[in-house]
Amino acid sequence: MATGISLLIFISFYLLYGTSKKMAPVGELGIEKWTGDHKKISQYSGLALMILSLGLSCFYWGIGSGTFTFFIILMTMASLIVLLAPLRLINYTFLGIIFACSFIFEILLF
Repeated sequence: MATGISLLIFISFYLLYGTSKKMAPVGELGIEKWTGDHKKISQYSGLALMILSLGLSCFYWGIGSGTFTFFIILMTMASLIVLLAPLRLINYTFLGIIFACSFIFEILLF
């Protein structure tokens, strides 16, 4: 569940980051051009996914700790996206390895 919430936060922030005027479209994931062309849809879907992930984290961890955990994950994902996207390190293999390892650790530890 924590991996799914983190994935939703990553996707939602990446959609919102793609609509930013300061972001240079890199094109590694393939959705950067689409988010640049469809800014309103990307913003609304990014905000909807962000609210959904906040609701899921509050459901999973409780109101107080869920909100706190949501913002911690959001700050971590946002800093990673802002730092790694211009270096073209965010691609499908990198994301697949990271989230597969996270899912395996979540299954083994919890």
